[in-house]
Amino acid sequence: MRTAAGEAAQADPQSRMSPAFRRMLRLLDGSRSLADLAPDFPQLDPEDLRLWISELLRQKMIKRAPSLTSSQRLRMRANTPAMEMQVQKIAEEIRPWLAGKDIEHSRPRPAQLARTARLAAIEARTAAGSIGREGFFLNSEPGKKRVPARSALVLVVEDDPIQAKIIGKFLERDGHQVRVAHTGEAAQAALREKPAPALVLLDVDLPDMDGFALLEQIRAQRGTQNPRVIMVTGHAARADIAKGVVLGADGYLTKPFRPEMLKQAVSHLLPGA
Repeated sequence: MRTAAGEAAQADPQSRMSPAFRRMLRLLDGSRSLADLAPDFPQLDPEDLRLWISELLRQKMIKRAPSLTSSQRLRMRANTPAMEMQVQKIAEEIRPWLAGKDIEHSRPRPAQLARTARLAAIEARTAAGSIGREGFFLNSEPGKKRVPARSALVLVVEDDPIQAKIIGKFLERDGHQVRVAHTGEAAQAALREKPAPALVLLDVDLPDMDGFALLEQIRAQRGTQNPRVIMVTGHAARADIAKGVVLGADGYLTKPFRPEMLKQAVSHLLPGA
């Protein structure tokens, strides 16, 4: 169950906690065992699920619920030396980047910076494993059926016209509407058009803007419909994945990819696709 520190982390805009970790904290209300939690996080194998929960225990954002039986209680998992080395390495790589980010017009506090870096590093380690096995990773819960799937609009932000055309053809074949932007500036304009896209497939390497900067702009928009965002990129390094996690990317799809990978990722976020 959540502690006061966990409640505060959820409410604190400086926490930069990913949607997946926020959802995990929300669901850990004292009534759920590890087995109960697993269906809500299909992207995590049992080992990764235990690792994530162990980190929340370690950071004292949750505590063991007295209402659960001893067999149901979530037990802290000790990281192996190799695993801990991986987490520390990723956290160290992204910490300078995090330290330079203005969050709600203020810089992250040192203690919060260290906690955020570790959570992002653990999620990036999980994502890298999934990308290595399947070619993509999704860290958000499935989308709700708010609109007919076949009318969903997808914005493809890709500087390579051939790649953009290929991705667009895949999406149109599955019945989606497609809007294309080849630059960050064009993507900004496309995001302001009506209707708003339900999903953005975002390349990192744009000629006029870093894709992570555009992702940050998308997530900074308040009072508007915030689309799902999948980073479609050749950048599969764990530190790059961690940046996307911190900024609120819903997933990663690495190039080159097979059409079925794109379909599976889109179907998860746009049900009925």
